[in-house]
Amino acid sequence: MGGTNNNRLYELCNVINYNFSDNTILIQAMTHSSYSYETSGSVSESNEVLEFLGDAVLSLSVASYLVDHFPDRNEGDLSKMRAELVNERTLVQIAKRIGLDKRLMIGKSAKVGNREIPRSILADGVEALVGAVFRDGGYQAASDLVVRLLTPFLIDGAFERGTDYKTRLQEYSQRIYKVLPGYRLEGATGPDHLRIFESSVWIGNEKMGEGKGRSIKTSEQEAARRALERAGILSRDDPEGG
Repeated sequence: MGGTNNNRLYELCNVINYNFSDNTILIQAMTHSSYSYETSGSVSESNEVLEFLGDAVLSLSVASYLVDHFPDRNEGDLSKMRAELVNERTLVQIAKRIGLDKRLMIGKSAKVGNREIPRSILADGVEALVGAVFRDGGYQAASDLVVRLLTPFLIDGAFERGTDYKTRLQEYSQRIYKVLPGYRLEGATGPDHLRIFESSVWIGNEKMGEGKGRSIKTSEQEAARRALERAGILSRDDPEGG
């Protein structure tokens, strides 16, 4: 490894706010199989295994974050939210933001027209980096890194759009009817530890949907979802709705 490459990797540590105890793990994370094969005839020193680890850590870290911060969401909603956060589009944005496009070691055979790094390789590089931190510092260090990398997306909240039915219904109601939808708590059943709440959503004087849930918030989300189904919104926007 030349001095310039080492400097770039040290700069990466500053960017992600993590210092490796074993720098060889970081070097491996930044070594794509094409580069490893072209320089040594083998892919054993490439980032493929770290990518495999990082994919699992990334998924678990995001799942844990979502469960902690959105306790009222059901499994289907949480799965959609995770899919909005953990995908190639997001990982490529992260890769470019932290400068992996300038630090990944890629073989000539893997580049498009010998110039551009394919998006899939950039995304895999982020996963390999997460896997490297996991190997070097353990799960908590890797999970903390995942949250730091995803912070701009978490703050933006765009990943919630696909599952935040109340927001979608509010936008629809304002656009079509020029009023905000209103929610009513219709009742609650069951013992305290298994309480089921029933809510309805109204636009003007018309009831648009009803819903049940373990919390008032969840019942309102379900009512909004049914209202969107009735309006035909989910059948157009959400392949799992309706």
